[in-house]
Amino acid sequence: MMGEESLNQFIQKLASGAPTPGGGSAAALGGAMAAALSEMVCNLTIGKEKYASVQEEVKEEKEKLTSCRKRLMEAVDEDSKAFDEVMKAFGIPKDSEEEKEARRKAIQNAYKLAASVPMETAEKCMEVLEHSAVVTKIGNKNSITDAGSSALLAHASLNAALLNVRINLSGIKDREFAEKMGKRVKKIQKQADERLNYVKKILDEEI
Repeated sequence: MMGEESLNQFIQKLASGAPTPGGGSAAALGGAMAAALSEMVCNLTIGKEKYASVQEEVKEEKEKLTSCRKRLMEAVDEDSKAFDEVMKAFGIPKDSEEEKEARRKAIQNAYKLAASVPMETAEKCMEVLEHSAVVTKIGNKNSITDAGSSALLAHASLNAALLNVRINLSGIKDREFAEKMGKRVKKIQKQADERLNYVKKILDEEI
């Protein structure tokens, strides 16, 4: 459990030959760190007279970022558990026709879960990216590179999560589910790219 171990312990597990934690968990952790970076900029803006006109907005952004960070930290473990279910499903006996059918259903359900968890991670990273864009625009200019780093990290984490969605979708036989998820992947990818470009423009103007 990520909440019960140090970051170093988690990194060591990530580096091991075990299939979990993997890319989806790393994406969730990256998203949480992105949220934390923008929270830091909010904290460095709140109470500063120079930014008196945006105090309430920054406080609201901080609250939303905190919520995103907490949810993404939960997703670190959820992603590992979801893929563990895939591995468990493949281990179901297939000696009889009934066992084969039960195994097939279990595998399909596990794949759907393994695709859904990183999809939520990607969407939560998108929220972080949106908030970091606001913080980059109105937050403490002395920490603008931290807000920009938050946006870049959120974007990278989102992309990492989407890779995990796509690889699990490839094993799903339910075409309606797969196509619906595929459309969500493309939509959020486009939104993320556009938002990151917006942040980069702000950074180019300010730095």
